[in-house]
Amino acid sequence: MMPWIDHDSLQLSESIDGNGLQHKSELTAQDCENCAIVMNPPCARGPLALHSRPEWQAVPLGRGLGLASKSQFSWLSRGPLPSRRLAKTVPPSMARTTSGNWRPAALAVVVRGFQRRRGGLCIALRASPRDSEGRKILNAPVFDASNPKSIKSRHTAEFCSRPFGVLAYAPSSTGKGAMVWELGEERYPGDPQGRARMAGVEEEFVVKAINGQDVSSWEFPDILDLLGDKTLDNSSGKFQSTSKGAMQNSPADLPVRIEFVQIQLQPTEQAPIAMTPPSQIPRPQAIREYPLRYTHAVDDAFLKSALDAFTEHAGQPVLSVDDALQLVTDADKLFRAEQTLQRVEVNSVVVVGDLHGQFYDLLRIFEELGMPSEKNPYLFNGDFVDRGAHSLEVVFTLLLLKMRYPSYIYMNRGNHEAADLNLRYGFAAEIRDHYGFDGHRLFDAFSEMFRWMPLAHVLNSDVFVVHGGLPGPDPRLPFNDAGGGGTGYDAVGFSGRRGGGQHLSLLGYNPDNVSLPPRKTELTLEDIASLPRGGDPATDLKKLAELPEDEAEVQRVIVDLLWADPRGKTGYGPSYRVRKGCYIFGPNITTAFLRRNGLRLMIRSHEVKVGGFEWTHPDCITVFSAPNYLGHAGNKGAVIKLAPDERGRLAPSFVTYEAQDVSGDVGAEQKFCSSAAS
Repeated sequence: MMPWIDHDSLQLSESIDGNGLQHKSELTAQDCENCAIVMNPPCARGPLALHSRPEWQAVPLGRGLGLASKSQFSWLSRGPLPSRRLAKTVPPSMARTTSGNWRPAALAVVVRGFQRRRGGLCIALRASPRDSEGRKILNAPVFDASNPKSIKSRHTAEFCSRPFGVLAYAPSSTGKGAMVWELGEERYPGDPQGRARMAGVEEEFVVKAINGQDVSSWEFPDILDLLGDKTLDNSSGKFQSTSKGAMQNSPADLPVRIEFVQIQLQPTEQAPIAMTPPSQIPRPQAIREYPLRYTHAVDDAFLKSALDAFTEHAGQPVLSVDDALQLVTDADKLFRAEQTLQRVEVNSVVVVGDLHGQFYDLLRIFEELGMPSEKNPYLFNGDFVDRGAHSLEVVFTLLLLKMRYPSYIYMNRGNHEAADLNLRYGFAAEIRDHYGFDGHRLFDAFSEMFRWMPLAHVLNSDVFVVHGGLPGPDPRLPFNDAGGGGTGYDAVGFSGRRGGGQHLSLLGYNPDNVSLPPRKTELTLEDIASLPRGGDPATDLKKLAELPEDEAEVQRVIVDLLWADPRGKTGYGPSYRVRKGCYIFGPNITTAFLRRNGLRLMIRSHEVKVGGFEWTHPDCITVFSAPNYLGHAGNKGAVIKLAPDERGRLAPSFVTYEAQDVSGDVGAEQKFCSSAAS
């Protein structure tokens, strides 16, 4: 903390020519009035109090007044002293303080209105404030988050571990409050340094509350103590820094829920001294010209213009945030009008698997199989966003196609069409990078639209298309290894980083040897069609356990459709996605579901395949359309073309391809965000 320096903190030094000021010299209120431009506020206490506020900058100015430490002179006493006019010149000198926890960058005094006989003298001392890392801040921000009128918007983020990814905080010029001064970047998948960015935090956000405690009026060190945003010492497990604030706060308990606010910043205070960097001259912000303007009407010419704009300006905003909002809102209305389980009749259709923001590979698909149209319908099977560098280009393209051909463009929801994953795996960060703080409106609109997408499609009453997999066992028995028999796995009790199957392998068990029988009552298409939409799937097992059983089972089925995977062994087994409550299902499970519902083939995505597709079961195909996934997987991408065979039934054929970049080079790597499960 930078303390206020009072009468007894500093004093005057002697001059090099012996004609310096005598100690215990006093300046009157009139003296302070003569230099009111320096004092902020002007001294109103009569006898001089040497002011030191954190926002005041200080460097020597010409031949000025010097201040020295206690070791050289006695302290100035408090209270009134005999008035004494200054009639001698004031020599230059060094200025120091004896405060151990205050480290001024450069100190100075400013002499204004000095005259040999009748002039007044005013002394103003200030120090550069420092950020949480001890670095000087030449122009401290001026803000007050405790003033509700200054708050423009609010944002809440929750952190389950430290550090949060904020590299530095800064105080206001008053020494109160804490502003996000510097944010980290994600250098590798799961990097803690990128947590705050992935949670939507931006620089110049101000900490308003921590775990419900309003800290906006607290002193800066007290807020830092409560945040405890430091790296743990690997040897001791304790925080490397100790408390510095007067309140002696301990770090808040995890998880830490922080409310940030974006506020109207006041003009930064500048010091009236020669060496202070000149204030930045405000420049009018240029009005951005967006290459594309959405006006609700989408025809072939507009589609072509959009694809050209997305290609030419990839990685940059092509639509204004208002136009983007309108597009998402219009598409949202279309999805709400559709069913949870869409039944459609087609002559042929192209089924596209996970795209994950790989825009140039989407263009490659159009080149190979033709642009979508009434005669060439497409079904996009989820996971349009996250991980890849161009999620916005991908999803905007798909939505414009949906607006142009609402009856010939089909879209299933994937597990990555969910707000929690978008915050973690890149889509939220991409929106922020394009649109800044204003992008939170667009993110919310996308999240709401995703909640209303269909969960599955049935093509020609013959082919079932879903992103993830099939519902789990009935009854849904928990895996439990508590007895040590290796017959199961306790999903709820596991809290490590590895998935369930991997954990079992570490214990010496083969998860593929664990098998639960098929469902007693097979789920029907009508059961799937009746599933609710408008929310995010409940993947938090603890919260799921608190729901009534009927409601919990509905949520489990939704999670299965988005997250489950097939396996080679019959029956059900523990999934490595077990923390989502998922099971892996065998070929007999697939066959039983298809027969029960009069279907012949199942198509799903959700998993990377080396060749881009795989006959995972005799009647189940996995298709993955993002080649060289994450920039290093080396897999091919694939799409499925369903067209009538000699008996008139939809039969699959496959088109595979390598990754390509903006130049069209096959095999080139694209940029990717995080890397975890698909």
